Amino acid sequence: MDKDLEKALDGKVSRRDFTALSVAAGLAATSTPAVALEVSQSDVTVKTQDGTCDAAFIRPAQGKHPGVLIWTDIFGLRPTFRDLATRLAGEGYAVLVPNPFYRTQKAPVVQDASTFDFNAPADRAKMQTWTGPINEAGAIERDAASYIAFLDAQKEVDTARKIGVQG
Repeated sequence: MDKDLEKALDGKVSRRDFTALSVAAGLAATSTPAVALEVSQSDVTVKTQDGTCDAAFIRPAQGKHPGVLIWTDIFGLRPTFRDLATRLAGEGYAVLVPNPFYRTQKAPVVQDASTFDFNAPADRAKMQTWTGPINEAGAIERDAASYIAFLDAQKEVDTARKIGVQG
């Protein structure tokens, strides 16, 4: 884990915990629950040092649950990641899926990822516009601290449990 991120998280998540939680969240995301909990979904905004991030917050309809932060792929917040968050929430997790490209546009940044051509100069140029700001030094670490703070402030998140990161 990056030392700036570790400092921003105030030492709450060790490198070993981060890895273990990532693996656990990955396994949870791929398993089918025996009994899924009723789920609540909200589009939310998260204040960050660099602006306001649009995100999805999906959690069980009742109770307090461990928080999970999902880092998306290059196409950002879209139905695929909402579905993943819904499955995790059905298994008892409060899940935040932020739009990593909020600095340039609201989600979804690509309407249909299957039509995106990484070999096409026009598509690569578009991608550069939305990915440029997140590649600035410290941007991801600042965002991570804001996302964790958001989760910690939600009544549905059990702050006595560690945050899981899926990405």
